[in-house]
Amino acid sequence: MLEKRRNALRAMLNDPQADVRQAAADSLDAIEAVADLDQLLHRLQRGERQERIAAAYALERVNAARIYPALLDALKSDDPDLRLVVIKVLGAKKHPKTLAALVKMLDDPESGIQAETARVLAGFSDRRLPEYLAPLLQREEQVALAAIKTLGQLAFPEGEEPLLGALRDQRFVVRAKAAEMLGKLHI
Repeated sequence: MLEKRRNALRAMLNDPQADVRQAAADSLDAIEAVADLDQLLHRLQRGERQERIAAAYALERVNAARIYPALLDALKSDDPDLRLVVIKVLGAKKHPKTLAALVKMLDDPESGIQAETARVLAGFSDRRLPEYLAPLLQREEQVALAAIKTLGQLAFPEGEEPLLGALRDQRFVVRAKAAEMLGKLHI
């Protein structure tokens, strides 16, 4: 099955239109990643630190249900860099079954991970998110700003109360971002 796709896409690499050639090359990359899926999953679970991070990045191009258990397991890693990469990958994929695990990452001990998790949650359309993001407005500035921006991007009316509360924050950048994002909420 994959060989037919590869052959068809390889033929498209000679198309006169650059956009077609680029699309074919991108698709070939994705197919090659799927072909190497077992190896990527093995590296993610048992590789050295850099191999694990590289494997997590590579899994972003793979469209297969088998990747999610391994990525979700990698969120439990002691390595904050790996957790950060996995959060980015899961955020890019926007699979609804990963939402609960991402919400848990809002309580990660690393503020950078909390902020990145808040950012990627903007890609999910779940009306409970403002409730989960609201406590972040009291945390470190980068975390609060990421949560505020996500509340605005989600645009759910449920984000109004947390944003109104942020207007009273002592940090002027938090107040300014909250004021900006209030204008983006749906009525």
